[in-house]
Amino acid sequence: MYRIRVEKQYFNFSVAHFLIFADGSREPLHGHNYWAWVEVEGDLGPGHYVLDYITFKPLFRKLCDALDHKVILPRHSEHLKIAEAGPNWRATHSDGSSFEYPRQDTLILDLPNTSTELLANHLAHGIYDALVARDEYRHLHAITVGVEEAPGQQGSYRFVLPHTVGGAKRG
Repeated sequence: MYRIRVEKQYFNFSVAHFLIFADGSREPLHGHNYWAWVEVEGDLGPGHYVLDYITFKPLFRKLCDALDHKVILPRHSEHLKIAEAGPNWRATHSDGSSFEYPRQDTLILDLPNTSTELLANHLAHGIYDALVARDEYRHLHAITVGVEEAPGQQGSYRFVLPHTVGGAKRG
């Protein structure tokens, strides 16, 4: 099995979020300057490499750029209700607090929370979807993404691809 790992300075994004804790409470709204990396495991493809760096790096950069300068909200939190409010999204937490964000500045992610681990999950599935769309995935076995929210503090997710034994699901 072969592996490539790509860590580029431009695999970054700045977002505002709040984490929702297991007891249902939440952090105050705040932001991070995140940095991400991606690792892909698999057999060698037709060109005798796992993936071509030249075409692979822009795929991951595009995913990071899509998060940049956004407020991110988890669609599947049992403690957060998200509804349209004119040109905005209104997020109401179970503690009664409510926020409104312009739609163009907000991403609602198909996740139960916005932790580094789940952001890594989101990016890993996004890169997989992009590789499937380009038909560059059949020889691959796993994708691992790490997301760092502060120096020395990161979460990661290893996605065993569905066409291999032991495929994993989102969120």
